[in-house]
Amino acid sequence: MVLTIDVGNTNIAFGVHTGERWLDHWRLRSDPEETSDEYLVLFHNLLHVAGHQLDRIDRIVISSVVPALTPAITAVARRLCPDIPPLVVNHTLNTGLNSDAPIPPELGNDLLANAVAAYARFRGAAIVVDFGTALTFEAISADGRILGVSIAPGLRSAVRALSSNTAQLPAVDLVPPPQALGRTTIHAIQSGVVFGYVGMIKELVDRMTEEMIANGDCVESPQIIATGGLAETFAPIAGVFDAIDQWHTLEGLRLLAVLNPAPGGV
Repeated sequence: MVLTIDVGNTNIAFGVHTGERWLDHWRLRSDPEETSDEYLVLFHNLLHVAGHQLDRIDRIVISSVVPALTPAITAVARRLCPDIPPLVVNHTLNTGLNSDAPIPPELGNDLLANAVAAYARFRGAAIVVDFGTALTFEAISADGRILGVSIAPGLRSAVRALSSNTAQLPAVDLVPPPQALGRTTIHAIQSGVVFGYVGMIKELVDRMTEEMIANGDCVESPQIIATGGLAETFAPIAGVFDAIDQWHTLEGLRLLAVLNPAPGGV
């Protein structure tokens, strides 16, 4: 059984996979002030309540974009399964992507996992839109090269910035309002953020697709996949996605475990 852990700026997503299917997924709040002891209790309790025995875990994969949390989560993995060295994702791993194209050193480990999962899934050109703390757009060519990334503030980040920097605008739920013409303050903010971001998503997907085709990186339009915590809420509104999978990043980590077996073949 493989335990995959994705440490993001807002959430820590993790899940367990049997080698044939996913059994469970969870999300915890990312907090650099939490100790490894506190996270150990959370991980252990969630796994135990779901009925997963630690001695059945034979591989642990960790991706982190929060340096302050990486040592704590790595320590948790070592304490959960002392005999299994965790695989911490880095750019030197076998990825299954085009080996002739270098991975940009500044590419986040979560984006690397997203690219791995997208190329394995479609075996062709793709754009992955990740609805996380940041809203990221990542393009992969038909032959498995990471072409580039576009980054915008995430939706929750936008709402927090709006409410914290204005005297009379409240934080609101990220749901579509009844109409674009907001008649209350809440609906007005929801219209601007929700429908505004939908417009941005469509524009960036269109621009990236045009550039990919013009540069010969794909012949037909790439497959568009949505992932991240808000993917299932926003992707249907945008109407441009071929697939929606909020756990796509964890699948990329699982594939990295397969592509990079532990010493001894575990």
